[in-house]
Amino acid sequence: MRHINYVITMIVLLALGVCSCKDKEKDTDEEVIYSTSTTNALVMSFSLKDNPNVSAKLDSVHFTIDPARGEIYNVDSLPVGTNVSSLLTTVRFSSSVREAKYYLTYSKNGTVMRDTITYRSTSTDSLNFTGSARLDVTSYDGSVTRSYNIHVNVHKSEPDTLSWPLTSRQDLPGAGSNNTAHRAIKWGNLVLSLLHNESGYHLSSATTPEGPWETIDFAGGFEPDVNSLTCSDNALYLLDTDGMLHTSTDGENWTTTGTQWQTLIGGYTDRVLGISVGDEPLLDEYPRREDFIPQAVPANFPLSGMSQLVMSENMWAVAPQAVLVGGVLADGTVSNKTWGYDGNTWAVLSNTSDALPALRDAILVSYLTYNVSIINYSAKPQDTWLVMGGYLADGTANRVTYTSTNQGITWSKGATSLQWPGHMPSMGGAQAIIDERSMSVNGAPRRRVTQPVTEWVVPYIYLFGGYAPSGELLNNVWCGVITRMTYKPTY
Repeated sequence: MRHINYVITMIVLLALGVCSCKDKEKDTDEEVIYSTSTTNALVMSFSLKDNPNVSAKLDSVHFTIDPARGEIYNVDSLPVGTNVSSLLTTVRFSSSVREAKYYLTYSKNGTVMRDTITYRSTSTDSLNFTGSARLDVTSYDGSVTRSYNIHVNVHKSEPDTLSWPLTSRQDLPGAGSNNTAHRAIKWGNLVLSLLHNESGYHLSSATTPEGPWETIDFAGGFEPDVNSLTCSDNALYLLDTDGMLHTSTDGENWTTTGTQWQTLIGGYTDRVLGISVGDEPLLDEYPRREDFIPQAVPANFPLSGMSQLVMSENMWAVAPQAVLVGGVLADGTVSNKTWGYDGNTWAVLSNTSDALPALRDAILVSYLTYNVSIINYSAKPQDTWLVMGGYLADGTANRVTYTSTNQGITWSKGATSLQWPGHMPSMGGAQAIIDERSMSVNGAPRRRVTQPVTEWVVPYIYLFGGYAPSGELLNNVWCGVITRMTYKPTY
C-alpha cells in the first residue's frame, strides 16, 4: 500500500511540474531554445525602417548578411548625401535571444561619441551609422554572443557619372609637331592609328588603346585619305586622295581594288560599305556579293559627315545591325536621322519625334547605362546608344550627350551625369573605341551568390583625336567610364 501511495505521489508531482513548465512558457511569446549552438545568435534579416525624411523607400533597401565574416551591409549604396545619422532598424533573429546591443562610434562637432543602445523590436532609439557600428547578439541561454559589423553604405560620388578624368588623357600615338589628320579603328584584337604630320604618314598598332604602341612609316605606295581608314572582319580598307580604294591584310602591304569611291562608311562582317562613284552616287559594297546590285543613294541618306558605323546585336535582329547617325546630304542639309543596315538593306530607324538634332561628325557609341530602382536602389544595366560631340547645322559645337535605349528608334537628352565635363574640348569626328578591362578584388565579401564575385569586366570608352571647331586636329586620347561599372558587382 505504501509503495502504491509513493507512486501516486510521484505521478502527481511530475504532473504538477509539467504543468508548471507549460504555464511558464505560456507566459512569454518567445520560443525558448536551450543550446550552446552559435545558430541561436544568428541574425536572419536586417533592414531600415521607413523614413521619407531621409530617403524614399528606405525600408526596401536590401542588406546582405555574411555570418562567416560577421558583416551586414547594403550592396546597393544609398544616394549621395543620404543622412544616416538617425535611423531605426528592424532585426529578425533565428531564435529567441537574451540581448542584442548596438555599439556605435561616430564624430559629432569634432567630438568622438560612443553610444551603447539595446535593440528592441519597438525601440524608438535612433542610431547613428556615420561611423563604426557593431551589433552584439547573445543567445537566450547566455552561452554564445555573436558580433556583426554593420555598414550602411552611401555613395560618396554620383555612381552613374560618365567620367573623363583629365589625368587619363594621352597624346595620339606617333604624334609629332603639326599633326593634321588622324583616324583610329579597332580591327580584331588590334587598335590601329593612322596619323599625318609634317614628317609623313605613320601607322601605329597596339593590343589596347593604352598601348604600348608600335609605330611604322606608312608605305602603301599612295597618298592616303587618312579619315577614310576602316576595316571588315578580315581586311583593312583605305582611299587615296583620288578616291581609289585600296585594301590590306596586314597594314603594311596594300593593293588597289581598281574601284573609285566617294565615301567609305564602315565595315560589315566580311565586306566594306560605302558610296561608290558612278553616273550617280551608289550605295555599294566591296567585295560585292554575287547577287548584290548597287542602289542609288536616297535623297535623305548622308554622303559625308556621318558618324562612324557601329555594329550591334539584339534579340530581335536575325543578323547583326550596323548603325550610323547624322551627316551631310547631297543638298548640303545636315541630317538628324539614324540609319540602320541589316546585311541587305539600309533603312531609317529614328522616328519623326526624334529629339536628336541635326549633326555632322558626331560620335556614336554602343554602351551601357543603368536603370536605378526607386524601390530598393538596385541598378540594372541596359543597352544604351550614346551620341556625343559633333557640330550642329549652324556650325556650332554640340556638347549635349543624347541617349537611346531602343536601338536608335527614339532619342532623348541624356542625364546630367552623362554630359561632358568642362575640361573636355568641343570636338567632332573623333573615333570611339570600346576596350574591356578585367578587374579583380582579392577577398571580396560575399554577395547574393554562393561564391564571392572577385573578377568582372569593365568597358572603357576611348575617344581618339577629333577636330576642334577651328578644324585643328586635337592631339587627345580621352578615356571614359561610368563610375558604377568600376564598383564590385552585386551579383
